Amino acid sequence: MSSKKFFLKLSFLIIPFAILSLILHDGRSSGGVGGGGYDLSGLVYGLLLFTAIIIWLLWMLISYIISKTKIDKKMHMRLIIIGLIALVAAWFITPRMF
Repeated sequence: MSSKKFFLKLSFLIIPFAILSLILHDGRSSGGVGGGGYDLSGLVYGLLLFTAIIIWLLWMLISYIISKTKIDKKMHMRLIIIGLIALVAAWFITPRMF
């Protein structure tokens, strides 16, 4: 796998992670998703962030399994490790969710 493919696959994780993280911490105190006097935006965007990361991790795991060369397997393993780090980071940046 070339470095272009590596960064392309990585961008499918980084872009949603960055956008959803910025939405989670936009600093607004007014109501968002859910209406009324409560705000469900932390829950909704947090779950969306976890869903995006888990789907991306499943994609990388399947890519790892079907890879034929050692170089491809090594690159996919790196991507899986990066995805797991992103999953842990998502846990720490979504405190309002729980």
